[in-house]
Amino acid sequence: WTKASRKEEFAKCLATPTGKTHRVVIQGQVRDIPIIRIHQNLPKYRLENGRTASAQVEYLAKNPGETADLFTVDAELWKVQEVQHNLLLKLAEKSDLRKYFEDTSKQQVDPILLDDSGFVINGNRRLSTWRDLYHSDPTKYKHFEYIDVAVLPAIDSKAIDRLEAELQIEKDIKADYTWDAQANMMLAKRQRDGYSDKDLAELYGKKESEVKELLDMREYADDYLKSRKKENMWSMVAGAELAFRRIVTTRVSVGGVGRQQLFKEASYALIDKPEEVRDSLHDAIKGMANNIEPIIEKLKTNFPVEVAQSNAETTDLFGDDTGKKSGEALDLGLSKEIAKPENAAKARDIIVEFIESQKQLKRDNKSAEKLLDCCARATAALEDGIKLGLGAETKTEGVSVQLDRLESQIAKIRTFIAAK
Repeated sequence: WTKASRKEEFAKCLATPTGKTHRVVIQGQVRDIPIIRIHQNLPKYRLENGRTASAQVEYLAKNPGETADLFTVDAELWKVQEVQHNLLLKLAEKSDLRKYFEDTSKQQVDPILLDDSGFVINGNRRLSTWRDLYHSDPTKYKHFEYIDVAVLPAIDSKAIDRLEAELQIEKDIKADYTWDAQANMMLAKRQRDGYSDKDLAELYGKKESEVKELLDMREYADDYLKSRKKENMWSMVAGAELAFRRIVTTRVSVGGVGRQQLFKEASYALIDKPEEVRDSLHDAIKGMANNIEPIIEKLKTNFPVEVAQSNAETTDLFGDDTGKKSGEALDLGLSKEIAKPENAAKARDIIVEFIESQKQLKRDNKSAEKLLDCCARATAALEDGIKLGLGAETKTEGVSVQLDRLESQIAKIRTFIAAK
């Protein structure tokens, strides 16, 4: 359907109203939008859909023959609509949306929300699922041939962004939007529409600091993927949200430029093989930050270190204070060594083994102090008993038996102490 034919169909349907409406808040005003019934092949997908922000970038990376502006040049094109359809289908499968609607008893409840040109504002995944089911078996899924939609009046793109945020993102962003999709969506709006971090925070109901942190995490993830020659393969880092957040929130505590660069490369080595970490990635990264000095010493004994100078990359990430602290150049040199693909596995083993040894040491110390701890708690409990329980109305039945048991245990402890 061309834009003109879509608008003509809308006008035709609205001329014979169904009497049903869908209530939405547009630019601060409550509006009841008429619901009309149209063929499912009329709407077009909105390419600015937040859920597909990372998927679109990854698609271009996997298909270098496509033009870089595939998703921005013309949303009307059949080619880009077909690609977007397939991306949405994958998301629908991940969220079990397709499985839900495969049951023929599950039919449409809420209308698909369209802008005045027929692009989907809310319901992209549902529409892709219904289309795919209908075309797989037109008889079985005939109930999806025609669908209910509500067509918004003409509003600007920022009002549409606000509405999308209210209808989708604030409601279910944790469940349906991966962290990288959120970040890429925000970055796209900042670059394409000139949104500031403050604007993005207001749009998505976040604090400005949370937006900055998320975009900072994205910058590290982007750097990580590039360093592994997997640029824009966002699905590789979708599950590492807490790890990248830990890098962002912990980096300042480890030291200056060289130390932070080394911390970053060491964290990347852990992210490479999370199954070898023997702990959650974010806890391992925190453990590394807490033991950064002895870990660095162990790394230095295993890797030849060449003194490295600050470069554009480290200056951009951390500022240019190289040389102000002793050891900065050595840290930079070591960071370059463990960043080499052939050294990552060995560096990871060293880091993991040290973290595990520290955890075991804490467990051993805790065990060594267990006797003293138990005696102290027993003493405190008895002191409370004496303070609160030695009264005229105190029941003493069974107390003697307990005292006999205590004395027996105390005798065993004294024998143990004497033997040492």
